[in-house]
Order: sequence, then C-alpha cells, then structure tokens
Amino acid sequence: MSQIVVDTDVASYIFNWHTLAQRYVNALCGSDLILSFMSVAELRMGAMSAGWGGQRRVLLERFVHGFEVFYPDDDLCTVWARIRADARVSGRAISPQDAWIAATALALDAPLATNNRRDFENVRNLRLLSL
Repeated sequence: MSQIVVDTDVASYIFNWHTLAQRYVNALCGSDLILSFMSVAELRMGAMSAGWGGQRRVLLERFVHGFEVFYPDDDLCTVWARIRADARVSGRAISPQDAWIAATALALDAPLATNNRRDFENVRNLRLLSL
C-alpha cells in the first residue's frame, strides 16, 4: 500500500467534513495516511484557539489516532534544514511549520496531499497531490 502524507488543511477538511472533503477522501482511499507531528500540533492549536469543548477535542484526538504520526529524527531534521536553507537562498519563503510537513513527505518518499499547493511548490523533489 502506498503512503501519502496529509497536510493539516486536508486533515481539517476531512475532520470538519468541508465541501472538499469527499474529493480528498476518494483520492486518499486505499493508502497509508501519515500526519507530520507538526500537523498534529497545528490541529490541536486550532481546536484550542477556537475554544472547542472537551467532547469535540476527544473526537479530534480519535481522528488523529487514525493516522500514523511521523516524528522528527536526525534524518528528518536534516531534510527540514535543507528545505529551509534552499528557501532562504532562493528567496522563496516557507514557514517552519510547512517545512516540517514537506520534510516528512520527502523523508518518506511519499506525496503530500495539500490544498495549499502554493505553500509547497518550490520544495525540490516534493510530489504534491492537490485537487
């Protein structure tokens, strides 16, 4: 089974059943779905910022546990550093958070499912799945 790294926006669309959710669910079906630790942190931050109650946050945690979560190691840190250095040299900014998510996809040699293509299109060798 192929792996796909799921960006925070796509995970959020699916969790909240956004109008784009079904398209992504169809595209991701049959793949092993991976979340970067950064996406988990961003989802939790969004829930906290929105003042979600305990019951909705429990649902979010159950949702997150349906994914494999990829945590940083030395190799991932090196890939992240390369992405950030390339962005700095080229003058094309990428946020530290997006760099972690892109690094996860590159480290796993997996495509990244995102609805924010522009945030990642300058990352060398990153394969994007955008609908």
